[in-house]
Amino acid sequence: MKNFVLGFTVAILILPIGCLAYFAIGFSQTRADTKPSALETSILQSAVRASVRRAAASVPNPPPANDDDLVAGGKLYVAGCQGCHGKLGQSYREDHELFPPAPQLPHTGTQYSEPELYWIVKHGIRMTGMSAYGPFYSEKELWSLAAFLRRINNLSPGMIENIRPNKSG
Repeated sequence: MKNFVLGFTVAILILPIGCLAYFAIGFSQTRADTKPSALETSILQSAVRASVRRAAASVPNPPPANDDDLVAGGKLYVAGCQGCHGKLGQSYREDHELFPPAPQLPHTGTQYSEPELYWIVKHGIRMTGMSAYGPFYSEKELWSLAAFLRRINNLSPGMIENIRPNKSG
């Protein structure tokens, strides 16, 4: 029993110290022109997801969205988001310019709820290309954009046509 406790204690101490040493010595790659390891990707995605879920827990449920709200949110997306997150109705493109890569939302959709999307757009995500847009958008605009993003990969062709800028102007 004594050996078990000693082994358990050593393991509990060595693992965190080893992880800290791995990063402190510089073994972790920080290059933006190489893919992160699966472990790094998994840890960071899990950390971001958990942080957003926790922070957005206090955000009230969104007001019900109608078609006008979705079109308004879509127009905000086209004007400010599609450069990084993908154009509506166009083919998927792999983003190699940002790290972590920006999700191509028209193709992949999102796992986040509307309150979580509202929170992300309002506050941004540190150390990514996702800026905080809370100072620039009204509450109604933030909710319209969140409603649109939640449905972005399930839009009807007619809805997409209502959102796209008028090509004749």
